[in-house]
Amino acid sequence: MLAAERAAWELHNEKNKANVRWLLLLLIGGYLLYLLRTNQAEEVGANRLFNGYFIAELIGGMSLVNALVGILLTRVRRGRMAMPAWLKYFTMIVDLSAVSIVLAPTGGSNSMFFVVYFVILVSNSLRYGMRLALLGLFVFNAMYFGILLYQYYPELHPPRFHAELLKISGVWIVGLYTGYVARRFSILQGEVHRYEQLTARLMVPRRGDEG
Repeated sequence: MLAAERAAWELHNEKNKANVRWLLLLLIGGYLLYLLRTNQAEEVGANRLFNGYFIAELIGGMSLVNALVGILLTRVRRGRMAMPAWLKYFTMIVDLSAVSIVLAPTGGSNSMFFVVYFVILVSNSLRYGMRLALLGLFVFNAMYFGILLYQYYPELHPPRFHAELLKISGVWIVGLYTGYVARRFSILQGEVHRYEQLTARLMVPRRGDEG
């Protein structure tokens, strides 16, 4: 894939991610407010972290980051700057961090929001391949380990440890597989592109053949 084509492709990807991020902020923020207003927070394992300030800071912080990303993408689209190579890494790390922050007061390892890890890792791995998949998995490991320490330390007994190890292994299997699929697709796409170029050259008539 040519540099210009790849930049346009990444711009499209990041715009889609920003749109999905707005949707998730609306849905997750609304659900957290519902839990708080209906006094159902304890049902998801909420603790002293979960209050109106927590929700406001989370939604406000992520909205600010997403708005800044949107401004940057607009500048790229208008040709005022090149597509930053670091942006895809930054947005993935921010998304994983936001999910980890939500997990802490909503059940930790038992939170229903754990599945959002899969959404982030799979979507980024399919778009960008194995390199981003590996980075996302290592970031996930570090952040989720922090959640477990906060939730269970020093009471992380063997049965719980084994259950969490199984969950983490599942995330790694899914992340690595989607990264592999994306890598294979990229290789096949390159082979198809070279075949098209070769066919185009063969179809061009030679000067000696024109007569």
